[in-house]
Amino acid sequence: MFLLKQILPAVLLAMAVAAGVLGCAWWRGTPRAQRALTPVAVGLGYFFGHLLITGWTPFPPADTTNWLPYFGLAAAGLGAFWAGFPKVAAAWASFALLAIGALRLLLEPKFRYGWAAGQGWVWVMGLGFGVVLLGITLSALVRRSSAAIEVPLVLFIVSAGISGTLMLSGSFLLGQFGAVFAGAIFAALLFSPRSPVGIDGIAPVFAVFPGVLLVSGYFFAELPGPSAVLLAGAPVLALMPTGDLTGLPSAALRIILVSLPVAAAVIFAFRASPPLYY
Repeated sequence: MFLLKQILPAVLLAMAVAAGVLGCAWWRGTPRAQRALTPVAVGLGYFFGHLLITGWTPFPPADTTNWLPYFGLAAAGLGAFWAGFPKVAAAWASFALLAIGALRLLLEPKFRYGWAAGQGWVWVMGLGFGVVLLGITLSALVRRSSAAIEVPLVLFIVSAGISGTLMLSGSFLLGQFGAVFAGAIFAALLFSPRSPVGIDGIAPVFAVFPGVLLVSGYFFAELPGPSAVLLAGAPVLALMPTGDLTGLPSAALRIILVSLPVAAAVIFAFRASPPLYY
């Protein structure tokens, strides 16, 4: 009950902000506006939910975790551009630069105290490449989804799994951030049955933000490497062919497939979990 009281207000605020933006987009917006505002809704929802937990912090933040709300805003802006021009080379280049820049800022303590410069950049470039691959996977999922609810539900399941594994991996604070992001994604579920339009631009938002959360958990908490890999790779299973199934049965099978590595990641983190700390 104590954990619920700690987490719930920020999650509800993220949901309310995201749902409010999405509601305005669907009420008066054109399909183009809906596509642009969906990633904005998720980014703003996370931004305000994060600030409810931590309070306002000066810019640039002294603590690397306080970069997270700004990463959310930057990814939201990129998502709005991406939704309108998903095949433009500049959109992909901006996505890669955002991923690499966010990881470099996040991993500053490792550059300063743990790594040689060359070693650090190998990590950043490798992880940035992984984030871009996740974005490619999500873009393919958006194009191949067989039901409007499929993409947001897949993203919600993975986000909830990230939150749970981070809490089990010794950081209640990072787990809270994951729960806030899951709440913002959940708001998209409220509108997805009506139309699949608008979900296009969410790929860079989802790839960048959970990516930096998993990296934070691995390097600054006790997130097991296998759990991080399972969670990052879970959306790939949503691309599996489903034979003759179409529509909701096909979407349901893909959602089940995605849930399996997420459940495995949570179980692995639970078995390896240290005591929670703030």
